[in-house]
Amino acid sequence: MDSALVLFSGGKDSFYLTLLMLEKGYKVKLVTFENGCGLKSENAIQTANRIKEKYGNNKVEILNIQKIEAIWRDFLNLFYNKKTSEILKEYGEITISQFNCLSCRLSMYVMSIILCNKMNMKLVVDGARNNQLFAIEQDLLLTRFKAFFAKYHIKIDFPLKNFKDNFELKNQLLIRGFIPKTLEPQCLLGMPISKKDITTEIIESSAKVFDKLLLKKANELVEKYKNINISGEYI
Repeated sequence: MDSALVLFSGGKDSFYLTLLMLEKGYKVKLVTFENGCGLKSENAIQTANRIKEKYGNNKVEILNIQKIEAIWRDFLNLFYNKKTSEILKEYGEITISQFNCLSCRLSMYVMSIILCNKMNMKLVVDGARNNQLFAIEQDLLLTRFKAFFAKYHIKIDFPLKNFKDNFELKNQLLIRGFIPKTLEPQCLLGMPISKKDITTEIIESSAKVFDKLLLKKANELVEKYKNINISGEYI
């Protein structure tokens, strides 16, 4: 049975994504990340256990919550001390919220690559949806993320990227025997762009930040932490 690493937030998108991968015949390994700015990451494990209870241990494995604070700080350090004029000149009109989400998601991807290499896995799936109004969930960034993973001979896929109907999302959970309510963690910094403000300019500036500032560091961090026994708990 082939395995897929599922980025599992505990919300309905990652819930449905997990069920789709199980129906395709994959064993799923569910990973939840903690960036240090979220509340109750352990809530995601409660939702994961609902899936495990129905499908069994041989098909569903819940990985420990993976802490990505150290990786994220490396990315934040590249950007936070830049002057506003410098950011505008080099990258364009990126918002702070979109940088936070871009650098956080990239931290998750760095950790995902490290985990895949340790577990000899070749597929990662993410429940990103174009209509979620984050720059990181638009095709311009998704294409770049795919290329980043491909360098390590790992495929990342976004099966829900064109899924738009939240009513239908709930029905897809109901038809499979799950109450479509989830108790998911809350990131205090995750702020989508309003519909009127999700412009091509913001998406393109986010892509420039990825290309010119973050990608090189991401590759360095994969190498830096590849042999570290990364703990799920602080002491």
